[in-house]
Amino acid sequence: MSLWRIAWCYLWNRKLTTLLTILSVALGVGLIYSVLTLREETRKRFEEEGQAFDIVVGAKGSPLQLVLSALYFMDVPTGNIALSDYEALKKHEDVAAAFPICMGDTYRGFRIVGTTPDLFGYTWTSAITGETRQPFSFASGRPFEKPMEAVVGSAVARAEGIELGDSFIGSHGFIELPEGLRHDHSNSPYTVVGILAASGTPNDRAIFCSVDSVWNVHAHHGEEDADHREDQEESREVTAILIALESPSLRFQFVEYVNDSFNAMATIPIQQVANLYANILGTAKSVLLAVGYLVVIISAISVLIGLYLSIFQRKRDLAVMRALGASAYEIVSSVLIEAFLVTLLGIGAGWILGNGVCWAIGQYLERRYGLGIGIFGLLTQEEWAAFATIALVGLLAGILPAWQAYRTDVARDLAEL
Repeated sequence: MSLWRIAWCYLWNRKLTTLLTILSVALGVGLIYSVLTLREETRKRFEEEGQAFDIVVGAKGSPLQLVLSALYFMDVPTGNIALSDYEALKKHEDVAAAFPICMGDTYRGFRIVGTTPDLFGYTWTSAITGETRQPFSFASGRPFEKPMEAVVGSAVARAEGIELGDSFIGSHGFIELPEGLRHDHSNSPYTVVGILAASGTPNDRAIFCSVDSVWNVHAHHGEEDADHREDQEESREVTAILIALESPSLRFQFVEYVNDSFNAMATIPIQQVANLYANILGTAKSVLLAVGYLVVIISAISVLIGLYLSIFQRKRDLAVMRALGASAYEIVSSVLIEAFLVTLLGIGAGWILGNGVCWAIGQYLERRYGLGIGIFGLLTQEEWAAFATIALVGLLAGILPAWQAYRTDVARDLAEL
């Protein structure tokens, strides 16, 4: 009988202890794996969307808040800027494409975003995957062509049961309030003319319409004189401008130009996302990883204690093995194999547990922010290193019990039979 078979039989004979030890290892592994996977997957999703545009321009304030609100629809905008700023920047020689963003309303928690129809034809190449991304593919219908026509994201259509031709009414503000408290624009219903295909991006949770739709909804009613309409035209604003430059190398120069020449703020989205992960989420990751490795160390102590006690329980078995010709090194090897098997099974169970956690959190992130999280993918270098470290810790936990088995007094133990 091989040493692996012997080690497995010993583990099977004490099933409850083995299962509890495997579970303790799995908890630590699951925590470590889920932290690493979630951080890597969310970083990819955020960075992919952050690369869609070279520059975001908006009202002065927090650059991160501007990026989160304009690209990810996750925060309140920093304010509005003049429509004339958009028109001037769009004509700049370094600008390949510029799209206005107007926000202020929601429909049952989903952002209503005013923009121009040419945004739906915009494509870009991901520096992470090398793929050409087109996040505005249509599942059905067409782009909006006139005010009060709307194109809804796939998640919005699925959650609200929206179909082509349906109408809905937006509510003022970014927070979903109870029906009696919210300000509905009941006189300005939208008609759905298009439904976007699922893209795994924040666009899935947005509703798109023309900028004129947003302006019309918020226009003052009952004042129809020509002077008022002229003043209204001159004071029109947009929330942000999404800009693609002729070359990414122009980003820093263009940011400086906007900040110096306009009453507005320009920022580089990918830079803000990198800072977010480095300065904020990086600390959270380190804390959670520390907790995970602490759980693994406690699990390793459980492996050590379990094997150490089992040596005393089966010292006669070990003595018989020695009497039948097993060497001391074979005895040591069988104990180390037990430790390795328990740790390996714990890593496997922890990997499955971690993927389950990632799936559950991924479902929430997709529903809440439109960010899809991949699971059961290829392990990253960092995850391989973590698993190798855990396997080594488990193997080291078997050294003391193995040494105890090696020092067994064969003659004394046989005399006790």
